Amino acid sequence: GTIRIGTPDDYADRFLPEIMARFARSNPRVELTVICEPTPGLVEHIKRGNLDLALVTHNDAHGQSEVVRREPLLWVTSANHATHEQEVLPMAFGRPNCIWRRAAVDVLDRQNRDYRILFTSFSATVITAAVLSGLAISVLPECALRPGMRVLGDADGFGTLPDCRIGIMRGQTSRPEIVDALARHISESLDNISVPLGEETGSFDFPAFAFSKTKRTKPNQILPGW
Repeated sequence: GTIRIGTPDDYADRFLPEIMARFARSNPRVELTVICEPTPGLVEHIKRGNLDLALVTHNDAHGQSEVVRREPLLWVTSANHATHEQEVLPMAFGRPNCIWRRAAVDVLDRQNRDYRILFTSFSATVITAAVLSGLAISVLPECALRPGMRVLGDADGFGTLPDCRIGIMRGQTSRPEIVDALARHISESLDNISVPLGEETGSFDFPAFAFSKTKRTKPNQILPGW
Protein backbone atom coordinates (compact mmCIF):
# COMPACT_ATOMS: atom_id res chain seq x y z
CA GLY A 1 0.00 0.00 0.00
CA THR A 2 0.84 3.69 -0.06
CA ILE A 3 0.93 6.24 2.75
CA ARG A 4 0.89 9.95 1.90
CA ILE A 5 2.79 12.31 4.21
CA GLY A 6 3.41 16.05 3.99
CA THR A 7 5.93 18.35 5.68
CA PRO A 8 7.27 21.88 5.23
CA ASP A 9 10.74 21.85 3.70
CA ASP A 10 11.99 23.68 6.82
CA TYR A 11 11.71 20.33 8.60
CA ALA A 12 12.47 17.94 5.75
CA ASP A 13 16.29 18.15 5.81
CA ARG A 14 16.62 17.49 9.52
CA PHE A 15 13.75 15.15 10.24
CA LEU A 16 12.88 13.11 7.15
CA PRO A 17 16.05 10.96 6.93
CA GLU A 18 15.52 9.51 10.40
CA ILE A 19 11.74 9.23 10.01
CA MET A 20 11.96 7.50 6.62
CA ALA A 21 14.70 5.13 7.76
CA ARG A 22 12.77 4.04 10.86
CA PHE A 23 9.53 3.57 8.95
CA ALA A 24 11.11 1.69 6.03
CA ARG A 25 12.83 -0.78 8.34
CA SER A 26 9.58 -1.79 10.03
CA ASN A 27 7.27 -1.40 6.98
CA PRO A 28 9.38 -2.44 3.96
CA ARG A 29 6.34 -3.15 1.75
CA VAL A 30 4.69 0.25 2.24
CA GLU A 31 5.35 2.99 -0.31
CA LEU A 32 5.81 6.42 1.29
CA THR A 33 4.70 9.39 -0.83
CA VAL A 34 6.08 12.69 0.50
CA ILE A 35 5.15 16.25 -0.47
CA CYS A 36 6.77 19.43 0.85
CA GLU A 37 4.57 22.49 1.27
CA PRO A 38 4.04 25.20 3.91
CA THR A 39 1.75 24.31 6.79
CA PRO A 40 -1.38 26.13 5.49
CA GLY A 41 -1.25 24.08 2.29
CA LEU A 42 -0.75 20.85 4.21
CA VAL A 43 -3.75 21.62 6.41
CA GLU A 44 -5.88 22.00 3.29
CA HIS A 45 -4.57 18.71 1.91
CA ILE A 46 -5.54 17.00 5.18
CA LYS A 47 -9.04 18.50 5.05
CA ARG A 48 -9.52 17.40 1.43
CA GLY A 49 -8.31 13.87 2.07
CA ASN A 50 -5.15 14.24 -0.01
CA LEU A 51 -2.80 13.28 2.85
CA ASP A 52 -2.85 10.57 5.48
CA LEU A 53 -0.58 12.47 7.84
CA ALA A 54 1.23 15.82 7.97
CA LEU A 55 4.06 17.19 10.07
CA VAL A 56 3.11 20.83 10.59
CA THR A 57 3.90 23.99 12.50
CA HIS A 58 1.22 23.96 15.17
CA ASN A 59 -1.17 26.89 14.98
CA ASP A 60 -4.39 26.98 16.96
CA ALA A 61 -6.07 28.76 14.05
CA HIS A 62 -5.37 25.80 11.74
CA GLY A 63 -7.04 23.24 13.96
CA GLN A 64 -5.74 20.68 16.37
CA SER A 65 -2.46 18.88 15.92
CA GLU A 66 -0.59 16.60 18.29
CA VAL A 67 2.47 18.60 19.38
CA VAL A 68 5.51 16.30 19.34
CA ARG A 69 8.38 18.78 19.56
CA ARG A 70 9.06 22.31 20.75
CA GLU A 71 11.99 24.41 19.61
CA PRO A 72 13.04 28.03 20.09
CA LEU A 73 12.29 30.30 17.15
CA LEU A 74 15.47 32.29 16.53
CA TRP A 75 16.61 35.46 14.80
CA VAL A 76 19.36 34.56 12.34
CA THR A 77 21.84 36.48 10.23
CA SER A 78 25.00 35.68 8.30
CA ALA A 79 28.08 35.06 10.42
CA ASN A 80 30.15 36.74 7.70
CA HIS A 81 28.17 39.96 7.30
CA ALA A 82 26.90 42.78 9.52
CA THR A 83 23.39 42.73 8.06
CA HIS A 84 21.79 43.05 11.50
CA GLU A 85 23.58 46.37 12.08
CA GLN A 86 21.85 48.16 9.21
CA GLU A 87 19.63 51.07 10.19
CA VAL A 88 16.71 49.61 8.24
CA LEU A 89 16.72 45.86 8.71
CA PRO A 90 16.32 43.83 5.50
CA MET A 91 14.11 40.81 6.22
CA ALA A 92 13.39 37.50 4.48
CA PHE A 93 10.14 35.78 5.46
CA GLY A 94 7.62 33.22 4.39
CA ARG A 95 4.35 34.31 2.86
CA PRO A 96 2.03 36.71 4.77
CA ASN A 97 0.11 33.83 6.38
CA CYS A 98 3.34 32.39 7.85
CA ILE A 99 3.06 32.22 11.65
CA TRP A 100 6.81 32.86 12.08
CA ARG A 101 6.59 35.97 9.90
CA ARG A 102 3.72 37.35 11.98
CA ALA A 103 5.59 36.64 15.22
CA ALA A 104 8.73 38.39 13.97
CA VAL A 105 6.83 41.43 12.68
CA ASP A 106 5.00 41.73 16.01
CA VAL A 107 8.31 41.84 17.90
CA LEU A 108 9.88 44.34 15.49
CA ASP A 109 6.82 46.59 15.67
CA ARG A 110 6.77 46.50 19.48
CA GLN A 111 10.44 47.47 19.52
CA ASN A 112 9.88 50.24 16.96
CA ARG A 113 12.56 48.77 14.72
CA ASP A 114 12.74 50.00 11.14
CA TYR A 115 12.66 47.13 8.66
CA ARG A 116 11.67 46.27 5.13
CA ILE A 117 10.68 42.87 3.79
CA LEU A 118 13.13 42.24 0.99
CA PHE A 119 12.34 38.59 0.20
CA THR A 120 9.13 36.58 0.51
CA SER A 121 9.07 32.86 -0.25
CA PHE A 122 7.52 29.64 1.03
CA SER A 123 10.83 27.90 0.21
CA ALA A 124 13.23 27.37 3.11
CA THR A 125 16.04 27.17 0.54
CA VAL A 126 15.34 30.73 -0.64
CA ILE A 127 15.15 32.12 2.90
CA THR A 128 18.38 30.33 3.86
CA ALA A 129 20.15 31.67 0.76
CA ALA A 130 19.08 35.24 1.56
CA VAL A 131 20.46 34.92 5.10
CA LEU A 132 23.74 33.21 4.24
CA SER A 133 24.49 35.68 1.46
CA GLY A 134 24.14 38.57 3.91
CA LEU A 135 21.16 40.04 2.08
CA ALA A 136 18.61 39.65 4.87
CA ILE A 137 17.79 38.58 8.42
CA SER A 138 15.14 35.99 9.14
CA VAL A 139 13.62 33.82 11.86
CA LEU A 140 14.03 30.06 11.86
CA PRO A 141 13.42 27.21 14.29
CA GLU A 142 16.51 25.61 15.75
CA CYS A 143 16.24 22.60 13.43
CA ALA A 144 16.54 24.84 10.35
CA LEU A 145 19.82 26.50 11.36
CA ARG A 146 22.68 26.09 8.90
CA PRO A 147 26.46 26.42 9.07
CA GLY A 148 27.50 30.02 8.52
CA MET A 149 24.51 31.48 10.40
CA ARG A 150 24.71 33.57 13.55
CA VAL A 151 21.94 33.59 16.16
CA LEU A 152 20.89 37.06 17.35
CA GLY A 153 19.56 37.85 20.82
CA ASP A 154 18.68 40.60 23.27
CA ALA A 155 22.23 41.97 23.25
CA ASP A 156 21.83 42.62 19.51
CA GLY A 157 18.49 44.35 20.03
CA PHE A 158 16.26 41.46 18.97
CA GLY A 159 13.47 40.45 21.34
CA THR A 160 12.40 36.97 22.30
CA LEU A 161 10.18 35.08 19.88
CA PRO A 162 7.55 32.46 20.79
CA ASP A 163 8.56 28.82 20.61
CA CYS A 164 7.97 26.85 17.45
CA ARG A 165 5.61 23.93 18.10
CA ILE A 166 5.84 21.03 15.66
CA GLY A 167 2.79 18.80 15.48
CA ILE A 168 1.21 15.87 13.67
CA MET A 169 -2.13 16.13 11.87
CA ARG A 170 -3.96 13.03 10.68
CA GLY A 171 -6.32 12.73 7.75
CA GLN A 172 -9.00 10.21 6.87
CA THR A 173 -7.29 6.98 5.86
CA SER A 174 -8.09 3.39 4.99
CA ARG A 175 -4.85 2.27 6.66
CA PRO A 176 -5.15 3.63 10.22
CA GLU A 177 -2.78 1.05 11.68
CA ILE A 178 0.00 2.04 9.27
CA VAL A 179 -0.61 5.75 9.83
CA ASP A 180 -0.49 5.18 13.60
CA ALA A 181 2.83 3.38 13.17
CA LEU A 182 4.22 6.25 11.10
CA ALA A 183 3.03 8.77 13.70
CA ARG A 184 4.87 6.80 16.39
CA HIS A 185 8.04 6.75 14.29
CA ILE A 186 7.80 10.51 13.80
CA SER A 187 7.27 11.17 17.50
CA GLU A 188 10.17 8.90 18.48
CA SER A 189 12.46 10.33 15.80
CA LEU A 190 11.80 13.95 16.76
CA ASP A 191 12.36 13.12 20.40
CA ASN A 192 15.85 11.79 19.57
CA ILE A 193 16.99 14.40 17.06
CA SER A 194 18.87 17.49 18.19
CA VAL A 195 20.78 20.13 16.26
CA PRO A 196 24.58 19.91 16.45
CA LEU A 197 26.31 23.12 17.38
CA GLY A 198 29.99 23.62 18.00
CA GLU A 199 31.53 26.09 20.39
CA GLU A 200 32.23 29.52 18.95
CA THR A 201 35.87 28.64 18.42
CA GLY A 202 35.35 25.01 17.47
CA SER A 203 34.60 23.23 14.25
CA PHE A 204 33.05 19.94 13.24
CA ASP A 205 31.61 18.01 10.32
CA PHE A 206 27.98 19.27 10.35
CA PRO A 207 26.39 16.40 8.36
CA ALA A 208 28.15 13.73 10.41
CA PHE A 209 26.57 15.00 13.61
CA ALA A 210 23.11 15.64 12.17
CA PHE A 211 21.32 13.55 14.77
CA SER A 212 23.55 13.82 17.83
CA LYS A 213 22.32 15.13 21.18
CA THR A 214 23.71 18.58 21.96
CA LYS A 215 22.97 21.64 24.03
CA ARG A 216 20.59 24.36 22.90
CA THR A 217 21.64 27.28 20.76
CA LYS A 218 22.81 30.41 22.55
CA PRO A 219 22.42 33.98 21.24
CA ASN A 220 25.51 35.19 19.34
CA GLN A 221 26.54 31.61 18.66
CA ILE A 222 28.02 31.17 15.21
CA LEU A 223 27.58 27.97 13.26
CA PRO A 224 30.82 27.12 11.44
CA GLY A 225 30.71 27.44 7.66
CA TRP A 226 30.94 24.56 5.24
